[in-house]
Formats: sequence, C-alpha cells, structure tokens
Amino acid sequence: MPPPPRPGAPSRSGEVSWSCANATGAVPSARSGHSLTIINDGRTSKGYMFGGCGVTPENRGGCFNDVYVLDLENVAAPEWTLPAAAGDAPRPRWRHTATLLPDNCSIFFFGGQASGRRYNDTHVFNTERLEWMKRAVAGAPPAPRSHHTATLVEFDEEDDGWAEKKIFIIGGYGGVGSSRDFLMDVHALDLDTWAWTRIDRIKGTPPRARADHTVCVAGSQLILMGGRGHPTKSHDGSFDDTHVLDLQAQEWLRP
Repeated sequence: MPPPPRPGAPSRSGEVSWSCANATGAVPSARSGHSLTIINDGRTSKGYMFGGCGVTPENRGGCFNDVYVLDLENVAAPEWTLPAAAGDAPRPRWRHTATLLPDNCSIFFFGGQASGRRYNDTHVFNTERLEWMKRAVAGAPPAPRSHHTATLVEFDEEDDGWAEKKIFIIGGYGGVGSSRDFLMDVHALDLDTWAWTRIDRIKGTPPRARADHTVCVAGSQLILMGGRGHPTKSHDGSFDDTHVLDLQAQEWLRP
C-alpha cells in the first residue's frame, strides 16, 4: 500500500485522500456543533468558524460565540487567528446554521441552542469589516430551533434580468416557548426584501419530521437525505431516505 500523501500535496487524477494539515496560530479549543464557512474571492481563501460547544482553555465546558479565521493560503500549514470583531455578536450557541450570502463576503446565521434555550434570531457577519449586525427581518420567522438546515437558492434570471435569491430553512428540533419536537416545516427568507414566508401549500408526501438531516441544492430543487426523528416500535428513528423538494412546482418528490 503506498504511503499517504503529504499535507497539501496534489492527489492523482480520480484519487481522493485525507491528510492532516499542521495548523498554526491561535488554534480554537475543542468543540462541536460549530459552523465553518469557506470564502474564496479569487485572491485569498479563508474559513470562518463560529460558535460551538466544548471545552474552554480554562478546561470548563460551555458554548461559544467567538469567530476564528483560518487562512488557507498555505493548505499544508493553514494559520488560525482570533480577530477582534465589532458590533453586537450573537449569544453563545451551537447547532446553528451559517450560510454564505450572494455578496461572497457576508455570512447569515440562524437559530441554534445553548443552556436549554433555542433561538430564531438572525445575524449577519461581514468578513471584510469583521463586524456583526443583527439583521431586521419582516414576516413571521421560523420557530426557535437547532439541528435544522439553511440552504441558499439562486433562481434563474427572469426576462428582466432579475433573479430571486432565497434561503430555505427546513426541519430541525425546537418549538415555541417550552415546547420541543422534531419539525418538517419549510420557510423561505427573501434576500431582496428580507422577509420570511412559511411555505404551507406543498404538494406530495413530505418527509417525516426530523433533525440532523442534510439538504443540498440542485438547480431549483432541494435534495434532503437522512436525519433522526421519533423512534417507533418498528423504527429506531434514524432515517436513510431521500426526498426532493421541487421549488418551482412546490412539491415533495421521491427519487
């Protein structure tokens, strides 16, 4: 068996392999449930890590609201920094979502949880100014939740050259007040008006309520796979099914 490639070494055609990069700098403390968003502007490539729950440098458990930046200019030896961010940062949390906005320099954060509380607030972090902004939105936001998905969809341009851009929130675990349950609702945030809309009239058979699923975008379709929900006598609550949400037809499909 050939030895593994050195960190940063190019792979042979058709080959996928793991290597461990020797990260330097202000390395984040151990954590999970955080987000990592990569931004490549053609000149530099950086990763922005936010939040999570884990162990502090003082060896105490808790959630975080810090932003670490990973410089990927040297892939074999990326460097972490902990910049001073301006503005009002979100409360510490984990199991939130982070979505890169179409301007390719702002990250949209939604939801998450910490200390038994779940959130449905919206925050935007500008990576060029290193500044937080709590974004005002219209409409009724999704119920507080975590373990959900948030997916940006950029629709095809219309004849007038205008194209809709929306973020779709699907499922998760949460609820209003002290209620807690698995969810399978669909909400859209219009990035032109910054208004929430709950999409109720969806044809077809929806997936069972769940959290910790994945959603990928393919054109105007969202592909949902897996997750976990309520166990039953005949089902342990872990899903291996695949569903497609056709956003143009507003219909759930099974491939």
